[in-house]
Amino acid sequence: TPRHAVAHKNAGVDIVVAQGTEGGGHTGEIATMVLVPQVVDAVAPTPVLAAGGIANGRQVAASMALGAQGAWCGSVWLTTEEAETPPVIKQKYLAADSKDTVRSRSITGKPARMLKTSWTEQWERPDGPGPLAMPLQPLLVAQAQARINRAAHTPGSGAEELATYFVGQVVGQMNNTRKAGQVVLEMVQEYADVASRFADEVASAT
Repeated sequence: TPRHAVAHKNAGVDIVVAQGTEGGGHTGEIATMVLVPQVVDAVAPTPVLAAGGIANGRQVAASMALGAQGAWCGSVWLTTEEAETPPVIKQKYLAADSKDTVRSRSITGKPARMLKTSWTEQWERPDGPGPLAMPLQPLLVAQAQARINRAAHTPGSGAEELATYFVGQVVGQMNNTRKAGQVVLEMVQEYADVASRFADEVASAT
């Protein structure tokens, strides 16, 4: 939030990362489109990187238009050829829509966006005990998660249904496996196309 960003600025950081709720892993409740301009204004002239929901050149361009100095991308790398993402999870990412993620406390004890699975749904049951706070929840579920992740690679084990991992809502765009270099090249080209179009529109308006 802007309040956190100001505290970081006052502590002397060189860069602030403003991550919207779309992002994977630990994240708040404010969307990137709303959060980034607020943080940019709150900490100027400290540079801000936009994060959350950024996986292509158009989204990078949008981040810059919001006042950010750059973009921080995370989830998009999880389905690249070079990624160390377990095959079962990678296939689930490739098949997922943006609505297939959820902010859940079921692994870390703090709200973290991940794939919605039977694991996350069971922890949200109204008749359940609910997750513990960090760091107790990781201590509670670490062994169970390790067993699930090992068994998920065995067909018919049922563990694949429970397997989950952190990922943002851009998972809905991650529909094929590409080399990381190709992701970068496509991102740069798309950003350049958007910048060129914006320049043409400005020129024609004046």
